[in-house]
Amino acid sequence: MKYFTNFLFVFLFVNVSFSQNNYEYVGAIKLNDSSLITYQIKFVEKNGEIKGYSLTDVGGLHETKSNLYGKYNAIEKFIEFKEKDIVYTKSPIVQEDFCFVNFKSSKFKLGNSKITGKFKGLFSDNTQCINGDILLSTKEKMEKRIAKVQKIISKTKKIPDSLKERSNIVKIMDSVNMNILRDKQVLSVFSKSKNIRIEIFDGGKLDGDKVTLKYNGNTLLRNFETKKDRKSIPLTLVNKKNTFILTADNVGSMSTNTAVIEIFVDNSKIKALTNLNKGEQTQIDFYLKD
Repeated sequence: MKYFTNFLFVFLFVNVSFSQNNYEYVGAIKLNDSSLITYQIKFVEKNGEIKGYSLTDVGGLHETKSNLYGKYNAIEKFIEFKEKDIVYTKSPIVQEDFCFVNFKSSKFKLGNSKITGKFKGLFSDNTQCINGDILLSTKEKMEKRIAKVQKIISKTKKIPDSLKERSNIVKIMDSVNMNILRDKQVLSVFSKSKNIRIEIFDGGKLDGDKVTLKYNGNTLLRNFETKKDRKSIPLTLVNKKNTFILTADNVGSMSTNTAVIEIFVDNSKIKALTNLNKGEQTQIDFYLKD
């Protein structure tokens, strides 16, 4: 019994310790022209080193995921992090023209409810672009606020049930956080490796959705019906820019043509969901980094 108790204590302690090193903040960045852009960061802190990623314009037409690196000093309450390298983007802007967030704060403690302050925007060559403010809260605190508001909405008698369903904040937030690939939209993915992999499958109820996949002008799959089982497709980046096109061949028995696409590149995974009508197509451009 004593050994079991000791084991349980160690098990819980280790799990708590690891969980304390993972952090996720959500909110927005405010540019100098007063425009607001949704912003999220997720990172792991280990021995003062920060590593993770950021998401800008979440759910928007210019959604971008970038790698995040930084440092944290608990004693001095100092944190700094910066975006470096784009993982993927829906923006037509080339990587060299992206403005990366660089942030420092000397009054911060990890686990606090907010990350606020001025950030400096820098291009990849460290020349200045646009500055602004970071306004972030922990994801847990944001979820509690959402649940509280949703509870108020569900209890009120002044709002019809049909409108309550359309006003479900939890569902709205879930849809915003989903990486949706729509008609005529281009997702740009950047890779250091020539070898990547795509997996495609139906993540919901099977309804007979069929797609055609082309890569650099060559047909990989024609009229392919997505199933629960994943179809794995290895790709080799033979050019600086390589184009993958998915076309919806039909609309299944439920709503639009949807397929889950997972892209495995440089030891990371990008998950997306297509949302297309018959004949519509979405495009993924893979750029091989120098």
